[in-house]
Amino acid sequence: MVVVLLLLGALTAALWWYYSLVRKYPPGPRPIPFIGNMHQVNFGSKPFGRFAKQFDGIYTLFAPFPLIELTDYNLIKEAYIEKGEDFIDRLSAPGADDVFNYVSNGGVIQSSGAEWRENRRAALHILRDFGMGKNVMEELVKNSITEYVSCLKSIENKDSVNMRWPLLLMIANIINEVLFGYRYKYDDCERLKDYVTDFCAVLTEIANAKLLPLGLAFPSIRHIPYFGYHVLTVHKERFQRINKYVEENVRETMKSYDPDSTPTTFVHAYAEKMKNNEILTEDQLIATSADFYFAGMETTSNTLRWAVLYLAKHQQVQDKLREEILSVIGRDRLPSLSDKPKMIYAQACIHELQRCANVLRINLLRCTKRETTIGGHTIPAGAAIHADINYVLANDPIFVDPKEFRPERYTAEDGKSLRKELLEHTIAFSVGKRACAGEGLARVELFLCLLATIQHYRIYPTDEPIDLEPIPQNFAVPKEQNVRLVP
Repeated sequence: MVVVLLLLGALTAALWWYYSLVRKYPPGPRPIPFIGNMHQVNFGSKPFGRFAKQFDGIYTLFAPFPLIELTDYNLIKEAYIEKGEDFIDRLSAPGADDVFNYVSNGGVIQSSGAEWRENRRAALHILRDFGMGKNVMEELVKNSITEYVSCLKSIENKDSVNMRWPLLLMIANIINEVLFGYRYKYDDCERLKDYVTDFCAVLTEIANAKLLPLGLAFPSIRHIPYFGYHVLTVHKERFQRINKYVEENVRETMKSYDPDSTPTTFVHAYAEKMKNNEILTEDQLIATSADFYFAGMETTSNTLRWAVLYLAKHQQVQDKLREEILSVIGRDRLPSLSDKPKMIYAQACIHELQRCANVLRINLLRCTKRETTIGGHTIPAGAAIHADINYVLANDPIFVDPKEFRPERYTAEDGKSLRKELLEHTIAFSVGKRACAGEGLARVELFLCLLATIQHYRIYPTDEPIDLEPIPQNFAVPKEQNVRLVP
């Protein structure tokens, strides 16, 4: 009897503690003790947004630990811009650093504190000095686009073309040249193809690993024979394998580093900054290079793949875009960034593509540095925050008929400018100090590559209709499908 009473007392105390914890956070769907809302969360393509309307843009999910979900643009702006320092740190599960990062608290994506600030500052300065959005970077991108267009011309059967590899190799080559100073030929790139195949496979495996969050939350699981390996250790081995490619390239590029010469690669420029900054080490260089490689390649190439499919399905949009391209640029030269101010519809198309085909279904989590507030709700220090950018892009009331693909929504009535209020809400690169560091390069790639593709080819569906439903995983990857290219 005493044992039963003790157990009941312990259970009561545990329940009291649990619901005391729940009351510290903004209200959300009622969690089950110690299970939370796991039974209500689908970690597929649209994992969290189902409760957005019920709780007016901010609510807490217990999955099983508390996660504050932001699904309202103004609340995201309040948190990440107006109170940015309160939300500046990256949340990292206990096992995440060991599994994903080349070095602890390394790079610009998963790091926090001084390491993040110094790496981000160095990266932004380097990209700016290379002429991000200016002639140097533009010419580099154009070189890869020229080879990409030649690759498309060399395809014999243009009635059924899979655009995945041409686009992937083009983006990978641009990043390769920025970081390491060289690029592959399309007919001699087996090493790059092997790496890209491996990298994409790892992302797919991570996205489909339903028990991985459990392993990241409780990394001691890795010590359990067999189970621990498949839940956690196997993913660490996979990331070590793809990090090795970047590590080898960094070390090879460092062999040609000359401190007396002007840097011409990201690696050499970072090495210059290492001289006077003890935080910037070779390990941090490798981690930062890996971040740019991983984030830049998959997101931009998939956005371009979506662009091809959306334009194949929406022929009127494609015709209007081509008309503007031929009117402003013609056929005799590649598009240039200097054309951009005159190409309002092209800019509108790119914004609408990023809105409709946002690649990241789950954005990386933030962590509060101190107790703060959002929308009048008290947020404890150390709270996990997820800004559901995907939900905002797909559901914000400012986007009338948001399910429709309609670039015209971004153009002013006179067709000569873009609507600033819509641009502010199109936050595909996130907002605030932790917004995507590679945004400038990505915008150059999207503008120049998309226009060059439509300049040279009309894109039609094959006999199979275009399917715009993504593969159900945390990255919005289009299903494998071919298109018909007509010069």
